Amino acid sequence: MRKFTLINGHLSDEKANIGQNGSADDRSSEGYVGSRSRLFGRSQRRDFGDRVTDRLADYGYDKELVEAEVTYVDGNYGLPLLVLVGVITVVGAAMVLSTTFAPSLASAITHSPFAIFEKQLVWLVISAIAFLAISKVPSIYLAAFFRAPIILANVLLLVVLVPGIGIKVSGARRWIGFSFLTFQPSEFAKLAIVGFLASFFAAPVRGRSTTLKGAMPAIIVSGAAMGLILIEPDMGTSIVVGMILTLLLFLVGMKMRYFLPFAAALTVGGLISVTYSTYRRNRFFSFLHPWQNRLGYSYQEVQGLVAFATGGLHGVGVGAGISKWGYLPNAQTDFIYAIVGQETGAIGAIVVLVLLLGLAGMIFRISQLAEDRFESIFCAGVAVWIAVQTLLNVGAVLGVLPVTGVPLPLISYGGSSMVFFMLALGVVYKVARKTERRVKV
Repeated sequence: MRKFTLINGHLSDEKANIGQNGSADDRSSEGYVGSRSRLFGRSQRRDFGDRVTDRLADYGYDKELVEAEVTYVDGNYGLPLLVLVGVITVVGAAMVLSTTFAPSLASAITHSPFAIFEKQLVWLVISAIAFLAISKVPSIYLAAFFRAPIILANVLLLVVLVPGIGIKVSGARRWIGFSFLTFQPSEFAKLAIVGFLASFFAAPVRGRSTTLKGAMPAIIVSGAAMGLILIEPDMGTSIVVGMILTLLLFLVGMKMRYFLPFAAALTVGGLISVTYSTYRRNRFFSFLHPWQNRLGYSYQEVQGLVAFATGGLHGVGVGAGISKWGYLPNAQTDFIYAIVGQETGAIGAIVVLVLLLGLAGMIFRISQLAEDRFESIFCAGVAVWIAVQTLLNVGAVLGVLPVTGVPLPLISYGGSSMVFFMLALGVVYKVARKTERRVKV
């Protein structure tokens, strides 16, 4: 059976190697039916496809078989992805500026209202450079490169637990570095695990993606990272890593008789780790009765709900919210969505949520169109990463999920989160520029 591809209104016969640069002889071959006009709209593509298959039927080809093979190539997702990431990043920068104005002004060091925002701008520039740089690296090198960072990530997760090296803030050791140059190894671990899992499952090894035994090396390595992150303690990031691993196992095609017991065991293990610590148990389950614990474990959650509720439908105006003036802890990081709701209202909060979930959906679509298996799995992992982290953050702010302390992707203040998200998105952008939307006509 011959395959004919409709590209921007031009039908080429792949067997005869007819393309847009075909010769006059090519144009006279039996497979060619051409039109240089660009086709817009599904109905125009369908009409053109009907004319094409009718013409091919005149040449003796089976119309139904040819119809199933004709495709329409309509550009790529590179520009839409770039625009969407840019819009979300600008929204995030605006909200960081608004949210950090008060704490920056109150700083005993600078007394500048822009001190925290200026740091975020530096990280944004670094992130943009990282995005562009990694988008230029060929996929064949990326697949090989991402086998190593997981080892470095686990080493750093061990180092951060060492007193005197890991920086302890609010009872948790999550940072490494000095002065302005600090980062969270757990944020690096998310990217490393997505890359490692993509590289691992992309290898053509029998049973690796379908059986529990074949996937066990990936489970052990990811489980080690989850355990180290939980010790910091950072329950939220540990949950994100666990969800990335679980959903990728499902997406790569693990058989249900292995996947369901694994998912159940991971869930039970997570609940045991939560209930093992009294503080973690009270913190985790306080969302069920927040107002009973409004001066204790649920203080942050209640203040977030108050901030969100006072925004109403249209909000009080960007910059005019009062919760960031010492009422809501971590307003610029974990609970920035509450400030979004207060200052832009329910409408603005819904728009931000749609943008983030739309980004995850677009990346998942790119993963489906990617021809390289590593690229496909990597993009799927990034989509899961963004979607899970968004839902955990928004759910905590709205009081429907426990507070887990994960930042809102590309919106919350934080250099580590921004840089590693943008590195991941740089790889996705590289893949998106090669993808083609194919529509059967």
